[in-house]
Formats: sequence, C-alpha cells, structure tokens
Amino acid sequence: MSFGSYLRSSWVGIAIFTALDMMVCMVLAVAGTRPSMLMLVGCMMVGATVLVPIVDYLRKRPFLGQLTRMASGSEPPLYANELMDRPDFIEGSLAYDALRAVSKAANDEVASFRRQTIDYREYVETWVHEAKSPLAAAHLMLENIEDELSAVGEEPLNEELLLARVRSLDEELDRMEGYVEQALFYARSEAVERDYLIREYSLKDLVSGAIRANSRILISGHVAPLRRDLDFQVFTDEKWIHFILGQIIQNSVKYAREDNAFVEFSARLRDEGRATERVELSIRDNGCGVSAADLPRVFEKGFTGEAGRTGKRSTGIGLYLVKRLCDKMGVGIEATSAQGEGFSVTLAFSTNRFHFFE
Repeated sequence: MSFGSYLRSSWVGIAIFTALDMMVCMVLAVAGTRPSMLMLVGCMMVGATVLVPIVDYLRKRPFLGQLTRMASGSEPPLYANELMDRPDFIEGSLAYDALRAVSKAANDEVASFRRQTIDYREYVETWVHEAKSPLAAAHLMLENIEDELSAVGEEPLNEELLLARVRSLDEELDRMEGYVEQALFYARSEAVERDYLIREYSLKDLVSGAIRANSRILISGHVAPLRRDLDFQVFTDEKWIHFILGQIIQNSVKYAREDNAFVEFSARLRDEGRATERVELSIRDNGCGVSAADLPRVFEKGFTGEAGRTGKRSTGIGLYLVKRLCDKMGVGIEATSAQGEGFSVTLAFSTNRFHFFE
C-alpha cells in the first residue's frame, strides 16, 4: 500500500487533528497568548499532525504490504500465517488471527480433498487390477464353450461339462457384478447423507433380502445361511444395509471352511428402556477367523491380514467400506474373532428414531 493510499484511508483522523489544532490556536489567541508562543504551539501541533500518520504508516507498512501482495496473487494466500509475523497493532493482530483461522480451515479442507482423491485413485487402481481376473476367466470359459460347441458332430456333446463351464462363467460374472456394485457404493459413500432414507424395517426381511441377493455366492461356496431371533424392527436404509450385509456375507464365503460352513444371523435387544436401547445384529461364521494381532485392523483400508496373504483373493476394501458406511449412517459396528474358530461382525441399530432425524 502506498503512502497516498494510506492517507486517503486515514482522512477522518487527519481532519479531526487539523480541526483540533485550529481550535487550540483560536483558544490561545482569545486568551491573549503572545504571538511567539502561539506560533510555537501551532507549529508543534501541526508537526504532530503530520508526524503521527507517517510513523503509523511506517509501523504498519510491512504487514499492509504483505496483505497487498497476497491480494494481488503474488504470494499464496493459503500459507498467509506462515509468511508473515503477527503485527503489534490491534487491527493487524485481528486481521492476522482471522487470516490464520481462514488459512487453517482452507488448508484442512484442501488436505481432506487431497486424501479423498488419493484414496479414490488407489481404490480405482486396485479395482481395475481385481476386475481383470474375472474378465480374463470369463473370456477363457467362453473360448472353451465355443470349442466344445464347434466340436459337436465330431464328438458327442458333453452336456455336464458344458453346464459346469456355464456355471463357472456365471460365477465369474457374479464376481464382476460385485466389483461394479462395490465401486458404485464406494463413490456414493462420500455423500451418504444425500442418498439415503431412514425408515422402519423388519430385521428378518432385511436379512432375508441380503441372503437372496447373495444366494448364488453362498451356494457356490457351500455356505449355509442360518437365521434365528430376528423378530425386531430397526430404523435404517434398505439399500445401504443390503450392501453392508452383502459385503459381510461375501467376506464369510471367501474365508469359509471346506466342510459344514455356515454364516449365522442372530439378533437381541440391549439396554431395553434406556436411552442407549439398541438392536444388535450378529453375523457369525465358522471360517478361518482372524488372529488377535490382525483383529484391531480389519476395518482399515487395504488391510488383508494373514488370511488375505495365504492365497485368498482379498483387496481389503469390503470391511473398510462397511465400517465407513456404518459410521455415516449412525450404525454401530464391532468385530470379534478367534483364529481357526470363525469371525463375527455385530451391527447395532438404535431404537431411538430421533437419533436419525436430528
């Protein structure tokens, strides 16, 4: 800021000082003050009137200059508090504190969006890598089916083999459909509040719907779904909870044992009559389970644990997305496990409807 600009912005104070000088000189003249003394007092007051804005400008100039450079774009405004010292005058101190608060809020928001962008990019890269597998398998199966059909006439058609290949192709397409659905829900999870509707649903109907939607996966994995004590009403969003239950079911199938595998759904009412009253839905399987060291990290993004490193196809996205959606919807979630004995996820639905309509 130039000195001329500063004077124009300070004209009110200068005008008041000038008027005060004139009034003092008039009072002294009326009081019969000697001309020499009147001249001396007048010069001193005029000098003070000129000197005060000059000194004030010199004191404020560094801070005002930095503000001017940031306003013109020659210095990055997001790092304003890092590029200047806190001034010692009240207006500057207030402006500095305000800039610091704004800068911190802006930097936090920028950092948040950067993290989201990086997370999404990493997920897309992982998704593309995983999606290639069922697509490649599907192409190979189609080639085998084509070879089988083209050989009809030369050799008898092996209907059982052909049917098995069609079923395998269907399983790979189911996997691909699951990956597509997961990507869609991952993208929507950034703003769940814009795309969900809380209503009262029968817990038994929600679980039955999730089992039907994943029936082929359960059948191909030879996993039996079990249901008991599900006669409760819960407040949730049907679409999102079906996806959450589907991811948990798919996780159970992925790590199921070879014989007598099951996934059990059971519910109970906790803290009845209290403000914390809730319905807890437990989804328990008898698969390979998770070690005590891995259990605290099962909901972390990209974490596959020891089980995921022993030949299982795992991206570490499913349970991370489940936890993320539960947090956004106000559904409590907890995991328990004993290695070699199974894995259990508990979802807690509040029975206080005001929790969802605050």
